[in-house]
Amino acid sequence: MEKEVYLSESSSKKLANAAIGLYFVVNIIYIIIYKIFNDVDLALYFKPLIVPSIAFAHFFLTKKKNYFFNMLLYLVIYFADNLILLEDRSLYVFSTYLYFIAISILFYYVVSDSRLFKRIPIIERNYPYFLLVISSSVVVYKIVNFIYDIPFKETVVVLLYVVMFLTVLIVSIYNAIKAKSKASRFLLFMLLCLFLSDTFEVLNNYYLHNNTLIFLSCLVDVPIYYFLLRYLLHREQSITL
Repeated sequence: MEKEVYLSESSSKKLANAAIGLYFVVNIIYIIIYKIFNDVDLALYFKPLIVPSIAFAHFFLTKKKNYFFNMLLYLVIYFADNLILLEDRSLYVFSTYLYFIAISILFYYVVSDSRLFKRIPIIERNYPYFLLVISSSVVVYKIVNFIYDIPFKETVVVLLYVVMFLTVLIVSIYNAIKAKSKASRFLLFMLLCLFLSDTFEVLNNYYLHNNTLIFLSCLVDVPIYYFLLRYLLHREQSITL
């Protein structure tokens, strides 16, 4: 039985707006605590609320009956975001792998929506298998390293993530220019915010050590998952049209 039986559209919107409001409040508090004051212990109280608040907003706003795949995306991001705070190197590598899975799901979405790949049938038909092979290869590589006690090169996972991220970014730019849809624009906004946030952090941590970079990183970090929410909702609408 669907959620519409229990909630009117106005009630769903109110609950969704409350969840979005919670997202921004909790996210801002978390960013201040973690990025500015570097208090990891206190940040752990707020970080677990960020992704679920956006996921709940999605649940109340979606018109799609089957939204399991999107919820899986939120679940993967949730564990990746929170495991990385535990500051364990093995968990950090695992979090990177989870982020790779998340960006692979987005890659699946952008390729499905892109007119570019529809002109190349062999890519359109086979890219799900390509993603499966890449993901399985990383798992097999990790198992082999564990069995034979060989140090796991986390750079492999990081490199795969970077390549996949840049690919999604490039295809998203193409989609935003060609399709000119709200969904493609929101995805592009999200990816640009992610890129800028990471860039500012790297510049601050390893090169310039400037508080302005921390502020800019915090600023672009706030709306990332809100843009993800809007992208997924608008994408669902475009598919059902």
